[in-house]
Amino acid sequence: MSAPDLFVRLPSGKSPLIPVPSRTYHTPMTRPPWPYDREFKCHRCGNCCRGDGYVDMTESDIARAAQVLAMTRQEFLLAYCQYGSDGYILRDQEDEEQSCIFLTNDDGLAGCRIHEAKPEQCATFPFGWRPRNVMQFCEGMRAVARLPKPARSSMTPKK
Repeated sequence: MSAPDLFVRLPSGKSPLIPVPSRTYHTPMTRPPWPYDREFKCHRCGNCCRGDGYVDMTESDIARAAQVLAMTRQEFLLAYCQYGSDGYILRDQEDEEQSCIFLTNDDGLAGCRIHEAKPEQCATFPFGWRPRNVMQFCEGMRAVARLPKPARSSMTPKK
C-alpha cells in the first residue's frame, strides 16, 4: 500500500473518499527462518503494536472482532477501521507512538482489547511476519536471542 492510495470510506458508500495521512515505512516485513534454539514467549511489551505500518483486516478478522465487541460489521468498520487500496485496515490511537486502537495497558503489561479475536496478522507475529529490525524493539525476540531489553518502545525509530 502506498500512502497516496490509502483512503477512508464510510460503509454507506455515499460519502467521498478522503485520503489517509501518509506514513513512511522504515521497516519492510520479512519471513526469515527461525534461527534460535529457544521458543519465543511474548513479554507483553506492546512494542509490536506501535509504530508505522498497518494491520490488514480480513473479512474473518472483521467478523470475529465485531462479534467480540457486540457490534454489527458496519458499526465495527465505522468505529475502528479505515479503507485502503487493498481493503480495510485498523485505525491507530493517533498518539505519538501510533499505537494500535486496541492496545491496552494492564498494570504495566500490554494487552489487546480484542485478544480472543486478534487479527490474523497480529496472531502470527513473530513467526508469520516480523520487521527486519525486530531485535531493536521486541522484548520477547531479544530474550530468545539472549539479549537485554530493547531501548526502543516502538517499531518506529524516534525522530
